[in-house]
Amino acid sequence: MPKCESCLAGKVTMKPFGKASRASRPLKLIHSGIYRPMNIKAHHGAIYFITPIDDYSRYGYVYLVSHRYKALIVFKCFIAKVETQLECRVKTLWIDRGREYLSNMFKEFCEEKGIQR
Repeated sequence: MPKCESCLAGKVTMKPFGKASRASRPLKLIHSGIYRPMNIKAHHGAIYFITPIDDYSRYGYVYLVSHRYKALIVFKCFIAKVETQLECRVKTLWIDRGREYLSNMFKEFCEEKGIQR
């Protein structure tokens, strides 16, 4: 008995995704997001935290902030710190498409520093 094409297509399984390649050196790719899981405020009023993570080393930082709009301030501090310590520049920023990363000021800062988003 011949099988119809729709039946065959419905039974097709997807191939697994290939392994993603990691960055080949420190600061080539930074992942960052802002989160609000804390139900209790910190002493200085922080309820959000921002986590920039280096893709090469998987080393991450955690910054506690009271408002989402402080993401740019935190990111500027992070860039200054890691670029000075590691003596190389951040090349690419991988973001979670949060509003705080899509502002014109954030975009201008990345363009000014040569960071691809």
